[in-house]
Amino acid sequence: MYLLIGAIISIILTIPSYWWFSFDKISPWYSFILIPICITYFVIYINIYWVYLLIHIHKYKGKQFVGKVSAYNLSHVRSLSSFMVLLQGLFIKHKGFKDIAKEPGLILFNHVSDYDAWVLYKLIRGRYALVGKKALLNIPGIGSLSSSIGTLYASDVKEENMLMVDSAVKYISEKQTSVVIAPEGTRNFTGEIRPFKHGGFNIALRCKCPITLVAFTNMQEAMKKKRKKFIKINVEVFDKIMPEEYENMSAGELAELCERKYKKFLGQYEK
Repeated sequence: MYLLIGAIISIILTIPSYWWFSFDKISPWYSFILIPICITYFVIYINIYWVYLLIHIHKYKGKQFVGKVSAYNLSHVRSLSSFMVLLQGLFIKHKGFKDIAKEPGLILFNHVSDYDAWVLYKLIRGRYALVGKKALLNIPGIGSLSSSIGTLYASDVKEENMLMVDSAVKYISEKQTSVVIAPEGTRNFTGEIRPFKHGGFNIALRCKCPITLVAFTNMQEAMKKKRKKFIKINVEVFDKIMPEEYENMSAGELAELCERKYKKFLGQYEK
């Protein structure tokens, strides 16, 4: 959206150049001058926009929990995610994302590349917060950006993870905000489903919220050193588990249920 606005502004600002150079409308030279001026305005707009964004998010540096998801900041990340996906040459075929975050709940995805989060930010609409590693805070710019949109951070410290779960429960129960988590806990570049960790499922047990399952296929190809310039990937919302389906389960049993569903959908299920 912001890039489109920039393009429109660029075109509008180049119109006065017609009178400035006093060229006849049918003069071919006008086209040769109009195009570079339009591109120049567009490039200047983009640079000003990103400089403003970096200044805006600086106040979030080092913050682990901001207490809310800013729709305004989230819109910036969506714009950036579209750019990152395009930059990586990823062509996305998606299914089932129309109202995925309309009802607050827990959203799961299989973590198979460095670009999974960018794709999800591009596809998911509504209010939601991603659970990421605490190490994100140490990456210049990225740490501030992720905190500005209410990212929750998981760590190797049990007490900190318990606080993260408490914050996630507040997001869903009080803020009406979905929470997105990778139950494997880390990236798996092979595409094979690893055992799901139990901790994140305590969020659903405490909130009694729907659990939406999102699967990436072919995404691991994006991480290969020698890969095709353009890659087609599939992202699909393939199942939804309602609270009444797991009300008598423990976190471990719920994790195993979701793990089996992923393996079955991805053709990795052993009968």
